Amino acid sequence: MRATTRISLAAWSLIAATAQAAAPREIDWLELMPPEDLKAIESMGEINHDGGVDLESALTSARTVAAVDGIKGKLPGYMVPVAFDDQGRVTELFLVPYFGACIHVPPPPPNQIVYIKPSKPVAAGEIWDAYWAIGTLHIASTQNDMAHSAYSMDLDKLEIVTE
Repeated sequence: MRATTRISLAAWSLIAATAQAAAPREIDWLELMPPEDLKAIESMGEINHDGGVDLESALTSARTVAAVDGIKGKLPGYMVPVAFDDQGRVTELFLVPYFGACIHVPPPPPNQIVYIKPSKPVAAGEIWDAYWAIGTLHIASTQNDMAHSAYSMDLDKLEIVTE
């Protein structure tokens, strides 16, 4: 009986370890911002509307972080549709860190926007829905009339955040 219990515990441990290893790594938006950009934004202090702070350069950086190129994981964000198919499904989108980004001007910095072209069109959903974009992140510049992104993602799955 005791050997059976040990085997069962070992099997459950293996199953749990496999499930944990298979879970995609969560990517934080701040990981996509080089330390010097983050420091510049954090040290901006109070905005001086008389031109005392170079807000434009601090908020338009396309500098990237080489360490995140090629990582597989999941990134939370909001979908900004860029193109649709004839059935109203999204064929290209930007993933952004907060609701309303790219709808209001100015958009987030390019290093805080991820361009995604799903292999299959995805449902548009509601603009306030938060998503997990699960896939492989790449450094790749994409620009259109709406925004400029410094990253792209090979999308495996897009799912609504339920947590």
